[in-house]
Amino acid sequence: MGAASLVALLRYSDWHSWLGYMQQPYLWRVVRFSLWQALLSSGISLLIAIPVASCLIHRSFYGRAALLQLFSVSMVVPTIVAILGLVVVYGRSGWLYQLFDIHIPLYGLVGILLAHVFFNMPLAVRLLLQGYDLIPSGQWRQASQLGFSRWTAFRWIEWHYLKKVLPGAFVLIFMLCFSSFAVVLSLGGGPKFSTLEVAIYQALRFDFDLNKASFLALLQVSICTLFAVVVYRIAPVNRQDVSLLAVKRYSLKDSFWAKSADALALLVAFILVIPPFLAIFDPVFSPIFLLTLQSAALWKAVLVSLQIAFPAALVSLLLGVSFCVLARFCMARRYLALLPNKIEHLGNLILMVPGLVIATGLFLFLRDLGWGFQSSYWIVVWVNAVMALPFVLRALMPVMYQQERRFRAVYLSLGVRSWSRWCLEWPLIRLSVAQALGYALLLSLGDMGVIALFGSQGLVSLPLYLFQLIGAYRLEEGACVAVVLILLCLLLFYGSTRFIGGRSLVKH
Repeated sequence: MGAASLVALLRYSDWHSWLGYMQQPYLWRVVRFSLWQALLSSGISLLIAIPVASCLIHRSFYGRAALLQLFSVSMVVPTIVAILGLVVVYGRSGWLYQLFDIHIPLYGLVGILLAHVFFNMPLAVRLLLQGYDLIPSGQWRQASQLGFSRWTAFRWIEWHYLKKVLPGAFVLIFMLCFSSFAVVLSLGGGPKFSTLEVAIYQALRFDFDLNKASFLALLQVSICTLFAVVVYRIAPVNRQDVSLLAVKRYSLKDSFWAKSADALALLVAFILVIPPFLAIFDPVFSPIFLLTLQSAALWKAVLVSLQIAFPAALVSLLLGVSFCVLARFCMARRYLALLPNKIEHLGNLILMVPGLVIATGLFLFLRDLGWGFQSSYWIVVWVNAVMALPFVLRALMPVMYQQERRFRAVYLSLGVRSWSRWCLEWPLIRLSVAQALGYALLLSLGDMGVIALFGSQGLVSLPLYLFQLIGAYRLEEGACVAVVLILLCLLLFYGSTRFIGGRSLVKH
C-alpha cells in the first residue's frame, strides 16, 4: 500500500529537477535535524525505559497496574492533546515556572524531545516487558538460589534477552520520531526545527508541489530503510521460548542501592508522564467548559472522529490478524521458517512511508479513476488503518507466536484447524486483541496528519477542530475540547479492553 501510493505520487515527478533540490542547504539542514532529534528521542526513551521496566518486573507496589494502563494510553494519546498538556506544565507561565520559577525553552529541540519521550518512553517500557517474557522461570529460580543481586541478575540474565528486543524497539521509535509531524509542527518554533514530514506537508498543502513532495518522500523512505536494514543486520534473533505462558519470578537479593535506583526510575517516569495528563483535565473546573459542551460544532466533530476511528480500527485489526495468521502458517513449514520475521518487519515498514504521502498517492490514484474529493473520507479511514498496523502487530504477534509454539503439535495430531483453533485460542489471546483494537482506535481518533491534509467543512475531526481553535487563539475553548478528546480516548480504550478483553487482567 505504501509502495503503491509512492509510485502514484512519483508519476507526477520531474526527475531532472531533483538535482536542484539536493543542492539546497535548507534540505540537508532539515535532514540533519530530523536524524538528530530522532536519534536523541529514541536514545533517551530507551535509557529511561530500561530501569523502569526492570523496576516494574521486580517490584510490586500499589498502583502498578494503573501505571501500566497509563503507559498503554499515553503512547497512543492524541498528539495535539499531549502538546496542550506539555504547554500547561512546561510553558512560559506553566506549572513548573509558577511552582519552582524554572523556565524551559519549550518551542524548539527541548520541547520536541519532551513530547517524544512522553509518547515513546511508555512504548519502550511495554516493548521491554515483552523481552522479559522471554526469560524462562528456571533462570530466575537459579538466580534466586545463587543469591544474585539486582545488578548481577541484570548483567548475566536480563541484558541477554533485552538486547534482542532493543534493536526492534529502537527502530520503531526512531521511525516514529523521524516521521513526526504534529509534534514538530506545534513545538518546532520555526523553520530551524523542521523535519522532512513537515516539509512534505508544506509542499502538499500550501504549494501542491507533487514533484517536491515525491522527492522528499523518497528521501525519507530511503533514510528509514537504510537505518532499519543496518540495525536489523546487527541485531540478534529474537525468539519466543516454547515453554512460556505465565513466567514465575523469584525474589532476588535486595539492597538500599537497588531500592534507590528503582525509586529514581519511577520518579523520572512519573514526572515525565503524569503531570501532562493532569494538566489536560485542568479546564474541567473552568466555567467555559460547560459552554463548550453545548457547542454543536464540538459534537459534530466527535461524530466525525468516531466515524473515522471505528472503521479504521476494525480494518487495522483485520490486517494485523491476517499478518499473524500468515506468519504462523510459515512457522509451521520448515521451508518457510525464515519468513515470519520478514512478515513482521513488513508490517513495520509502513512507518517509513509518510502518512501524508500514502494519502496523497491514494487520492491521485482514485482521482485518475474518476473519484475526486468525495473519496477523502475513505482515504482518511484507510490510511489511519494502515498507520496503526505496527502497533496492532506489536500487541498481537508475541502472543500469537506463543500459542503456535506451544500447541502446534497438539493441533496437528488432533486435526484442529481454522475456526475451531481460533475458538480454542480466544480465551488466551482476547486481551491482546483488545489492546490491539484499543491502540488502533486511539491512533485513528487522534490523527492530525492525514485529516489536516484532507479535512474540509464536512470532514472536521476532534483533533482538527482543536487545532483550528488554537490557530484562532481560542485557547480556553481548545483546552476544553482537549478534555473531551482525552475522555473519549479513555472511554474507548477502557471499553475495548473491558468488553473484548474480559474481566481478567494480566500483569503486563
